[in-house]
Amino acid sequence: MTSVNTNAAALTALRTLQNTNAQLETTQGRISTGYKIGEAKDNAAYWSISTTLKSDNKSLSTVKDALGLGGATVDTAYQGLNKAKDVLDEIKAKLTAATQDGVNRDTIQQEISQLQDQLKSIASSSIFSGENWLSVDTSIPGYNANKQVVASFSRDANGSVAIGTIKVDTSAVSLFDASTATGAGGIVNGAVSLKGTDGRDIDLGIATVGGNTSKAGLASAVGTSTGLAAGTAMASTVTGAVAGAGLDATGAASGAQDVATLAMNGSLKLAVGQKVSLSYVLAGTAYTTTYTVANAVSGSSSAGALATELANMTGTGLTIAVNSGTATSLDIKATANNQELTITDFRVIGDNTAISSTFTGQSKAASMTTAALNSTLYTGSSSGLTSSDKVQLTLNVDGSTVTTGQLAIGADAAALATALNADANFSAKAFATVASNQLTITSLTTGTTSTTSLTSAAFYDATSGAAKMPTTAAGTGLSNVAIQSTATTGTFAAINLDSDDNLYFNIQVDGAASATNITINKALIDKTLTANGHVSGQIATATEFKTVMDAALAASGVTSVKTSLTNSNTQLVFTTNSFGATSSLTIGSVVASTGADKISVDKIDISATGLGKVGATTSDQIKSVLTAYISVINTAINKVTSAAASLGSVASRIDMQKSFVNTLMDTIDKGVGNLIDADMTEESTKLQALQVKQQLGTQSLSIANQSAQNVLSLFQSGR
Repeated sequence: MTSVNTNAAALTALRTLQNTNAQLETTQGRISTGYKIGEAKDNAAYWSISTTLKSDNKSLSTVKDALGLGGATVDTAYQGLNKAKDVLDEIKAKLTAATQDGVNRDTIQQEISQLQDQLKSIASSSIFSGENWLSVDTSIPGYNANKQVVASFSRDANGSVAIGTIKVDTSAVSLFDASTATGAGGIVNGAVSLKGTDGRDIDLGIATVGGNTSKAGLASAVGTSTGLAAGTAMASTVTGAVAGAGLDATGAASGAQDVATLAMNGSLKLAVGQKVSLSYVLAGTAYTTTYTVANAVSGSSSAGALATELANMTGTGLTIAVNSGTATSLDIKATANNQELTITDFRVIGDNTAISSTFTGQSKAASMTTAALNSTLYTGSSSGLTSSDKVQLTLNVDGSTVTTGQLAIGADAAALATALNADANFSAKAFATVASNQLTITSLTTGTTSTTSLTSAAFYDATSGAAKMPTTAAGTGLSNVAIQSTATTGTFAAINLDSDDNLYFNIQVDGAASATNITINKALIDKTLTANGHVSGQIATATEFKTVMDAALAASGVTSVKTSLTNSNTQLVFTTNSFGATSSLTIGSVVASTGADKISVDKIDISATGLGKVGATTSDQIKSVLTAYISVINTAINKVTSAAASLGSVASRIDMQKSFVNTLMDTIDKGVGNLIDADMTEESTKLQALQVKQQLGTQSLSIANQSAQNVLSLFQSGR
């Protein structure tokens, strides 16, 4: 139907053209701005995310600038420290040259003064953007040595923002500190105690007055000990049994020579002219000896007659005699000591029956009876020991060292034997028996390697645990007992050390080539005594003194001495771990120092005037002070090196963080671009398509408008 009022085709064409124009406008906007989301109305969620990320990226850009500023500040201080180290090296070289006799120290001091001024110049010039870490004044209100470099900007899931920093502790970096407070000072102008080559304070009269002067009862002492004779020789017994033709070969022993016994069990008859042979192994070599009987052997006198006959054998290395215990047996003994003897055969030649079958002797377990542990040990009055005191034995059993625990001596030898057999270390290697109140210790093994000897016996007081030296009265048998060296201090007196105080002494153990210097100071006391209520620097009791002394010995590497308390816990006893005549202990050079002379690098003066001010007037004093000055410079060099290393690690981290921030910013930019940037290739293609569509829509609208002309023409033709 054709309507005069409404042109439906024109309306449709119009709406299509309007929609095309809108799309064309959007596409043209994206192409002109480069964004597919330029406003919140384009995509509210993506626009919000991108806006936040772009804001954070601007903050990260500021962080990158802060890292650059912080890195430059760190690098400035680092370069200053490097140059300061070079100057300190030069000062050290000058001081070393000054130790030579005959040099003009005043001239050298002029050079050192210039170098000291150079250190000040380096410190004052190492400034960047108002920050100077090498020349500070810690007394200024609000001063803080802990610096911070802004390093990161972050936002958590809740939207909260956090600023990350790199912390730099500059307290150990400064070369100069203008503060006049006690203990203040930088690496160069901080006062350092002068120490000698022995580690002790140098005090030539300018040290701080006051401080501890008590030695806590510590005094020079020389320890004493008794020696132990060479290990007791042990007896070894050969045993065995052989039967045949009226003779038994059994083993017996006495002393250090192996002995075989031929026992007459029946009637042995040998006619003149008969021959007998004896085969045996002596010290590992086999022998067979033949002998022609010169006198008849028979009846009850056969043992003596046979002994007479066999004694005529020559070149055997044996001695043969009637056994002293029985007239019916012979002892065949190795002539030399410490040779094992084994009889393998004894027969009458021409008789097919061996008088003895093959015989192999074997040593019994080695044993010892020590006079040092006989009944006189328990008299108390002669030995100074009581039954409740302790003894610790060190033995050599089968070539191995066996050390018992500290065992109660007991009322008699039997009590000690019981204690020994209950000791795990001892009972694994030997056992103890008692006869006539004498203690015998026997190895558990048999054979030629079975040996037992006493190395030492150490005695300890039952109450204090201190080493005890029994009196070697006549008849006690203690002359062969070794004991450790001991040295006892005077009565303990409480001490309280401040930061400058030191208690020194030397200890020399077992004839060492040189003594070891031991130092007790406030730091060691506070580190060792950590109980609640402890007063800093104070040693209040002898028990605390022992604890601190053990720590001081350990800190100096002295492990061959232990300490204990005696005399109602009022005196300290030093005891060596070693025994015998070679055991020695010397304590000397006990000094309670109230502090050393102090000097800083920038105040070192080796001119005649400068050395006189510190009290160095003699040649030895001057060399001692110069050596101490070199040590002060060396300490400063070590501190500068450590500070430079610390700043170097911070600079490295700043560089890594800068690189990370750059990468992070690029990543965020890329992410934001993926959210809001327009794809120009896609948009340009759309633009061309929409432009064609716009042209077609215009033509379509024109055609739709012309359709009404046909109706109009009908009205025109009717006129």
